[in-house]
Amino acid sequence: MKHVGAVIIKFLMMTFVLWFIFGLFGDVSFANILLISVVLTGVSYLVGDLYVLSNFGNTAATIADVVIAWLGIWALGNALFPNWGLFWLALLTAATIAVFEAFFHIYMEKIVLTDEDSTSNDTSSKHLQTEFGSDMDVKSDAKKGNKNRK
Repeated sequence: MKHVGAVIIKFLMMTFVLWFIFGLFGDVSFANILLISVVLTGVSYLVGDLYVLSNFGNTAATIADVVIAWLGIWALGNALFPNWGLFWLALLTAATIAVFEAFFHIYMEKIVLTDEDSTSNDTSSKHLQTEFGSDMDVKSDAKKGNKNRK
């Protein structure tokens, strides 16, 4: 269930950034913005958030998300509305997405990608150390100590 919430947050963030920038600098229909948002959300969540963030950290995942966003916006934009100069607009959108992604990755690390076993009280999976020792015979040690005094 954590992943569903994270995907929804990411989708809303992508849609808002695309709608704001493409609405400000271009005349793109909202249907095309939603289509690009769905594709980018799916690809960047699987690659950038689940694989790269888990294995390489926030900085690498943010860089991966910038590359995915830039290439995705540029490729889908050329397919959906050709004859547009999308290079700089896609780069501006990807850079804006990167700012939001850095904070989203912090959320992912703290909430979504947490290890469930570390918060449970089940000690069967924890590494426990057992102490071994022998019992002392206090009476015989006391007798030996009294003999040594005489």
